[in-house]
Amino acid sequence: MKRLYIALIIMLFATNSLYSWEDFQEIQDPGVRTTLDGLHAYIVHYQNWLFYTINTHTPGYIETGVYNTRTVEGNTEIRPFFRWRAGPVIETGRDLDFYLDAASRGFFAVQMPTSLAYTRDGRFILDSQRRMVTMSGNYPLLGENGHIYLPEGESISVSRAGLIYVDGEPIDRMKIVVFKRKSDMTYDNIESLNGSFFVLTREIETISGPQYYLIKQGMLEENNVLKAITGDIGMAKNSYDATVKTAHMINKALGTAASIANP
Repeated sequence: MKRLYIALIIMLFATNSLYSWEDFQEIQDPGVRTTLDGLHAYIVHYQNWLFYTINTHTPGYIETGVYNTRTVEGNTEIRPFFRWRAGPVIETGRDLDFYLDAASRGFFAVQMPTSLAYTRDGRFILDSQRRMVTMSGNYPLLGENGHIYLPEGESISVSRAGLIYVDGEPIDRMKIVVFKRKSDMTYDNIESLNGSFFVLTREIETISGPQYYLIKQGMLEENNVLKAITGDIGMAKNSYDATVKTAHMINKALGTAASIANP
């Protein structure tokens, strides 16, 4: 029965990364516990790689790294972190595409249904009310006066400080949020919604003023992920397979020991 139970746990880890060691506290064997922790860690790495691949062409997508650390209890704890480095900059020529240069600490502020969110995806369009919204999700871009509505006109231009003009007439300035310290931009303070949009879980000190950022019209910051290009999927898959084999060997050894103890 014990061997069957352990095999079932291995299968659960193989199909669902939401399981962690805390779900199986009754397992006392340190070898089984270590292999289960290892399976979970490699599944997280593998899922991250899948997300990177899916979002290869998503502007403003931010890579998430993972540390594996040992706890006092001897378990493996997975600690994620953001890699905020800037992605490659491309020229699109679109009037409502913007690249935000703020030392990787700046974001466009957008209004989601229940909260304020931040993004480096600078693709915007006009909705039916001629309100500037994100191309992904249609979330309103915020300006100093709230939502930004653009009147009919022949030309749209944006200054490097984020001031929007239609036919030479100033409309509003984009609300740009720049966090003061990159050390505050952690998983404890910021939650990723999909890799491109982020919300705060606690207040972070910000700095304001166009002297802290630069906006370029007709350009975008691309995905900043390197692993989708260089790839570590082979390492994750091979390590996972090796850990599964180790788990099965331990499982078999436990069964043999149980048989000898109870002939």
